[in-house]
Amino acid sequence: MRVILASLCAVLCTAALIPTAAAEGRDDTAAEELSPPLGPAGKQLIMVPEPDESFAAGGDPTISKILYVNRCVGGCQVYKGSINNALTNTSTIPAGNDGQLFTISEFQHDQATWDTLMQCLRDIFLPYDVMVTDVDPGMVPHHEAIAAGAPSEVNLPSSIGGIAPSGCEPRNNAISFSFLNTYPANQVLEMCATVGQESSHSYGLGDHLYDCTDPMTYLGNCGQKFFRNKLMPCGEFALRDCNCTGTRQNSHVKLLSVFGPSGATIPSPTVSIVYPAEGAAVANDLEVISEADDPRTVFRVELYLNDWLWDTYVEDDSITPPWSPPANYRLRPSGTWPDGNYEVKIVAYNDLGASSAATINVTKGSACTSADQCLAGQTCESGGCRWAAPTGQIGDACTYDQFCVGPNTYDGTCASDGNQSICTRECFTGVNDDCPDGTACLDTSGGAGTGVCWPAAADDPGCCSTSAPSRAGLLAQLTMVGLVVGFLLRRRRRA
Repeated sequence: MRVILASLCAVLCTAALIPTAAAEGRDDTAAEELSPPLGPAGKQLIMVPEPDESFAAGGDPTISKILYVNRCVGGCQVYKGSINNALTNTSTIPAGNDGQLFTISEFQHDQATWDTLMQCLRDIFLPYDVMVTDVDPGMVPHHEAIAAGAPSEVNLPSSIGGIAPSGCEPRNNAISFSFLNTYPANQVLEMCATVGQESSHSYGLGDHLYDCTDPMTYLGNCGQKFFRNKLMPCGEFALRDCNCTGTRQNSHVKLLSVFGPSGATIPSPTVSIVYPAEGAAVANDLEVISEADDPRTVFRVELYLNDWLWDTYVEDDSITPPWSPPANYRLRPSGTWPDGNYEVKIVAYNDLGASSAATINVTKGSACTSADQCLAGQTCESGGCRWAAPTGQIGDACTYDQFCVGPNTYDGTCASDGNQSICTRECFTGVNDDCPDGTACLDTSGGAGTGVCWPAAADDPGCCSTSAPSRAGLLAQLTMVGLVVGFLLRRRRRA
């Protein structure tokens, strides 16, 4: 059995290690003990492997869409058992003998705190087709999140803030424990994250994340947490491989696969341009400063000049505390861009793709009067130079990069071998060749395994083989014209 300790806060405690007995079922390896983390509320969060029998105990192989948050009015009674079953109030979590009865005390904070907690939980589960309720659903399959009491009431150490059965697959009728009577009333966001994490362990989120913006983390001091649509690294206070698969977990995608989408409207970020001002005269070294905000955090910000993407900010792969959203986002068009009239547009997105835009109009130098004053492929319209949206696909003839559709739409590549110029993109050679039919990955890396998609030779239908004489000659001539690979990463600017 693997025991994993988690915290919503960033400070380690010095309490003794907590041994956990081995469990029957999914994982019967020896117990692992980790030093329990401690935060402002001084609490650990623990998940323990779930015995296989618990799934069948619910009597329904379909995962319930009911999350019952139980404030234990008048006290909750839970029996120690060998399986987890919310329908019979049986749990493997309490430390005691099978059949032993435990009583968990009622949520001790006031109604306003409870209402804030419930609204927070509904907010973080908003994208998913799950009902978050504090009304007992009775004898129908559900997940029960006990949100009250103290760990001592189930014979657990006082340092534990939450504990739940866990695994890599969701199950019905599990009971999770969030001992919210040990949290101060002013830490309602931490209470919310605790209940979110513990209940989601039973929905198949079997890993903790090394990113403080998601409930599935040990880390705190980063504001309200949401289940993020972002591949985040696994780990508690250091990176590690995930327990379930790979090295990263996307908690949003996992919950979406369990419940499906709710169909609810996801609020969009707020966004404004604070510099330059409307109607300003600008120079080539233009810096556009915007303010953007979103409860889920702003995941991406894009800068467009006359509807062409010139710069992008993307949130870090892993956010660690202390962290707060940037006060503003600073983006710049790279390279030299022609004089003329410009609509400057900033688009801000959250991680679920909800977006908002803000625009202003500025002038650089004098308004253009003809395409001769613009960059290759641009036209002059209403005194401003602009490119049409890219349409060129791999293999299409081209004369400039911006005609070609790239991996991220605006990062297309036009390449020439001295005889022809075509739209292409970066690829992997050999068995990983993922170029379209009729093309193959031509090695331009000197054997390092990368290249560009290029029309396949007659004796090389779709499989890259740069050793063929005809391909070797082509490789010797190939010169890249403005090769732009990974546009969003290369042009990314940090606030």
